[in-house]
Amino acid sequence: MPDASDNNAVIRENLIDAGFGVDSIDEIIQMLNVGNRKALDTILVKHRKGLLDKVHLYTQQLDCFDYFTYTLKKQTEVK
Repeated sequence: MPDASDNNAVIRENLIDAGFGVDSIDEIIQMLNVGNRKALDTILVKHRKGLLDKVHLYTQQLDCFDYFTYTLKKQTEVK
């Protein structure tokens, strides 16, 4: 765990935990250092949307799986 006094290390660790790659992290830290907030917001919003799309996909897959196991159980009960 990075030292809390090293702001860039804390930011880097948080971005890693949020699923950003090394190149994206370097780009984000550079944007923070130069104050390019508009471009930074664009990257963050895009990443968040990508994560949320994955959540929706996995939720749909879980629903399909649950339905499949439900129908299997019902077929077994009927026999």
